Amino acid sequence: MKSILTTVFSLVVLMLSGQDAMEKKVSMSLGPQNGFYLEIPGADKKMAEKTFYEFVKEYGKVKENGKAREHFMTATKIPVINGTSPVDLYAKFEEGKNMATTYMWVDLGGAFVNSSDHPSQTAAVRQFMYDYFIAVRKKVVNEELKTEEKNLNGLEKDLEKLKDKNQDYHNDIEKAKQKIAEAEKNIEKNLVDQENKVKEIDTQKVVVEKVVEKLNNLGKKD
Repeated sequence: MKSILTTVFSLVVLMLSGQDAMEKKVSMSLGPQNGFYLEIPGADKKMAEKTFYEFVKEYGKVKENGKAREHFMTATKIPVINGTSPVDLYAKFEEGKNMATTYMWVDLGGAFVNSSDHPSQTAAVRQFMYDYFIAVRKKVVNEELKTEEKNLNGLEKDLEKLKDKNQDYHNDIEKAKQKIAEAEKNIEKNLVDQENKVKEIDTQKVVVEKVVEKLNNLGKKD
């Protein structure tokens, strides 16, 4: 339970603190261009890519440039970034150590969004990527939650096994008590049987002595 609460708490902290996209000129299919990138803890490349496709599907179909390992949308309208004016959107995903990195470039039509020339679009792109970041992180934390719930379920099963074992021990004790009670009764009976047997032996000794005496007296004259 503690692990699950910690996982949920980490998600809340991330949602409150946010993950601001960093700006950097990065090489892509159209050469070095100004773009933005996010490092997403706990995610892998596949999750980051799949979530991106889901995140932008309302704006059109994403295509793939296999050679450049890029994903792009051309002449698409993303109101939160550039109003009713179309943009070309490019994205690339990289696998890291226990994290994925997502790069995104926005071509306004002759110029890529950058903070110097496009402050409002830059703020919008950062918000757009922050929302995407949260979408990916939710998946990451959901996977963590599934794992922790599975662990919890395993611990609960272990506890049930221990309870069953405890009941077995109690049953063994009850059986042992019954055997002890029977043994105690058998001991009492055995003592009585021994006394009776001793009496039988004493009686038989008398019989044997008489027979011996009879044998010894054979052939004797009075």
